[in-house]
Amino acid sequence: MRLQGKVALITGGATGIGRAIALRFAREGARVAVADVNDAGGEATAAKAQGLFVHCDIAQPEAARAAVAQTIAAFGGLDVLVNSAAHIGGMHDAAAMSPSEWREVLSVTLDGVFYCSKYAVPEMVKRGGGSIIHISSVEGMMGVAGHAAYVTGKSALFGLTRSMAIDFGKQGIRVNAISPGIIDSGRPDRERYKKDPTIMQFWRDMTVLARMGRPEEVAATALFLASDEASYITGQNLAVDGGWTIGHPPLRWPKQG
Repeated sequence: MRLQGKVALITGGATGIGRAIALRFAREGARVAVADVNDAGGEATAAKAQGLFVHCDIAQPEAARAAVAQTIAAFGGLDVLVNSAAHIGGMHDAAAMSPSEWREVLSVTLDGVFYCSKYAVPEMVKRGGGSIIHISSVEGMMGVAGHAAYVTGKSALFGLTRSMAIDFGKQGIRVNAISPGIIDSGRPDRERYKKDPTIMQFWRDMTVLARMGRPEEVAATALFLASDEASYITGQNLAVDGGWTIGHPPLRWPKQG
């Protein structure tokens, strides 16, 4: 077991990618705390992981502090933080976005990651180091129409990742990011889009592997970055995107001759 004896806090662990990470970490021996605003989903994940559920709106700094404190109280320390919680927002351009929506998206997608990391770092220092993993997105790497706030928040995580890696590397804390592509995560908008064959074909065409990814594939990447196998990796972003970001969709050349 690659995380035997480790304690991990996963935000956004009620559903999708966060849930898959929490369950994989638990199978690898970690004691897991799940933080989310979704009580039913969070409690279900924590129960399956034989861990702790903490109701937490990470956009509130005191709630983030409390989530870390409750994890410490339950398990005696903290070794791994996975910042998976995010707010997507609506699908419209920046001019059509209200100031309140802009702030709501960034308060979770960026500010909440900062808050959780801020309060986790001192606890990791006490343990002699740790691993922090920010779940970003290929949207942050490339941009996408209609998601200005989400793209801004996710792209800002790359700067936060590098800065934190520099700040805390000498204290044994590694900080990395994962950028998932199109993942079949069960997200409501994703389920709605899956009913449209045009969108499904576009998603397949945009990846070299011609399919959506699975939450478990992102979880496997998070496991690697959390484990001692990644002991010399910090400040990096790893795309788990089926090849989405390496080039243009495959060109269908006409048959020759």
